[in-house]
Amino acid sequence: MGNLKIVLAFVALLPISGIAQGPSSALMPENAGGNFAALTKKALAGDTRSQLRLGTAFEFGQGVDKNFEEAMHWYRIAADRGDPIAQTNLGYFYETGIGGSANPAEAAKWYLRAAVSGFVRAQFNLGTLYLRGAGVERNDEVAAHWISEAADAGCPTAMAALGLLYADGVGIPRDEQKARELIQKAAKKDDPRLCTRYGKATNRPDSPR
Repeated sequence: MGNLKIVLAFVALLPISGIAQGPSSALMPENAGGNFAALTKKALAGDTRSQLRLGTAFEFGQGVDKNFEEAMHWYRIAADRGDPIAQTNLGYFYETGIGGSANPAEAAKWYLRAAVSGFVRAQFNLGTLYLRGAGVERNDEVAAHWISEAADAGCPTAMAALGLLYADGVGIPRDEQKARELIQKAAKKDDPRLCTRYGKATNRPDSPR
């Protein structure tokens, strides 16, 4: 693997979205009605989980028309209250430009808040920002750190990425054996939920998404 190959591989990387585990089934259209009204009431009253679920409803069109601006609104409220899933979803919106103009610097801010709490998807996405120098000053060592955190938690996408970093010694010492082991291990894992869970930095349960 040459340097050009690994750079091209990571330029092609997209951030891991919340879609990987699928939207919650708690608010599908057939259950909307009073359920949606009750959810909105709880969200307005300050219930963080309801705010997150309301953001999900607007993002995926569960019981309501898709509305990315409304989704961002509720994700931001939940994110401000410290919910790492909402923080990561908000970061993803900012990185990709969903619901408005892309703002990778703002994405990095929200990913970091979620990453330090152990949310794997945020750790990987933050690592790729540092690797590309998107919204932050490029830093291969910091990129390798966060991608490694996500890989240690079992995320196959992060394992494959870390293997590529080891292959060319990007941010970490070159180790072709570790590179092969990680890439082979990643190939055996096909469960996307492994990238949308909490890692060792927290004891919180897995993401509901």
